[in-house]
Amino acid sequence: MPRIHVVPPEKTIAAPLPEACQGSATTSVYLDAERFPLELHQLRLGAAESVTVGPVGRGRIGYVWHGAVRAGGHDLPAGSSFIVERGESLHVEAAGEGGDVLLFAASHDPQQPEPGGHVHLLPNTMVPRNEALTDTGVRGGMHADSQCPSCDVWLHENAFPGAEPVSPEDLTVGVHSHSEDEIIFVVSGAIRLGRKLFPAGTAIAIPGETLYSFTAGPDGLAFVNFRAGLPADIRFPNGPTMNEAEYWRGKLPHPQYLEPA
Repeated sequence: MPRIHVVPPEKTIAAPLPEACQGSATTSVYLDAERFPLELHQLRLGAAESVTVGPVGRGRIGYVWHGAVRAGGHDLPAGSSFIVERGESLHVEAAGEGGDVLLFAASHDPQQPEPGGHVHLLPNTMVPRNEALTDTGVRGGMHADSQCPSCDVWLHENAFPGAEPVSPEDLTVGVHSHSEDEIIFVVSGAIRLGRKLFPAGTAIAIPGETLYSFTAGPDGLAFVNFRAGLPADIRFPNGPTMNEAEYWRGKLPHPQYLEPA
């Protein structure tokens, strides 16, 4: 059975900057090619520090977790994102006291290279969001929907209201799988997997077609979810199959990006 990797913040490893990155950021690795087909690094930019992402061989997406950075002539506070496509590069520098950037990518170049050639910037205030994604108070947002003609990356966000500790019967509610490998990163609150509660700063790597479920912690849960390409199906045991990309297209428009100044 495929293995789910859970990496809480204390289990991250100090590492050199990821491939095709140069600069002075302090780097921690959550997931790399040795452990999973997708990779995730945390880049911590202190005041006056900077990093150049690229030129890259495959699309990468950065999410500003804490603080703020400046890239391509635009300020990107927490909750913002940027995409660096194949063949391109982006200089990212600390704004104010700096910030933490999560850098997601596939672990290997695709067999069919993406067209590439662009950089996309998405400040927090421009992220398409739906504050009533469900009637149970779940919120959502879209940073990259794999509909760009020159890159395939996907990154969405979800937020859930707080939940009390679950009963044994509740642990199987919402069991599902996705067609693709994915990384969930807990931005705030906590996520409950089985009986264990994991805090903000935890990454969960889930292989495609692997059944799992989760609930929010008592103070709620917010996360971002990364895929290297367009999602296909969400499957439920003994239940319906749902096309995930169509679901999100029905809830949120395609992001409108800024280009570097």
